[in-house]
Amino acid sequence: MCLFGGQVKKKTARQKIREKNLKKETRDEDPMVQDAASEWSSEAGGTSASERASVKRKMAKQIRFLNKLEETQRVLSAQKKNFKKKRKSQKTGRALNDLSSLSEFLPSITASTTTTTSSKVLRSKAKQTIVTNETKQLAAVLSHPQFKANPFAAIQQHLTTTLPPPLPVPNVKVTAKAGSKKKK
Repeated sequence: MCLFGGQVKKKTARQKIREKNLKKETRDEDPMVQDAASEWSSEAGGTSASERASVKRKMAKQIRFLNKLEETQRVLSAQKKNFKKKRKSQKTGRALNDLSSLSEFLPSITASTTTTTSSKVLRSKAKQTIVTNETKQLAAVLSHPQFKANPFAAIQQHLTTTLPPPLPVPNVKVTAKAGSKKKK
């Protein structure tokens, strides 16, 4: 049979494989399908061969569908497990492990912040009260005459009065490089 000017449309490899699988399925039907079809035909009494064949085809189709569902469910559960593992490893975070070295330099600050944040779990009402208090305080700061005159100086004065004095920095001697010599 020629289509469109004598050219014959060739089958793709996928189409050939599909045809082979269909032929195999009709020859080698699933034993479950045969058992179910034989039970159905024995219960129904006198049924024709065409009815039995259609029942077999329907049962085979249902079984193929169920097998596909099981396979996709297996794949999705495996993907879900992998996703959970990745997400858990991302939550722990590698950056936090690198920042742990800063605790040596700031022991007093880290000790006070870890106790307050880990022991308190804020509810929605508590969060609302904090937000309202902070907005009132911000409005008060913005309306303060010292802040209006020079904001940076006001912030610096506030920080010097509220924060503890900084820790002393150990003296480190700076030595001249071996390659640099002064000429006399």
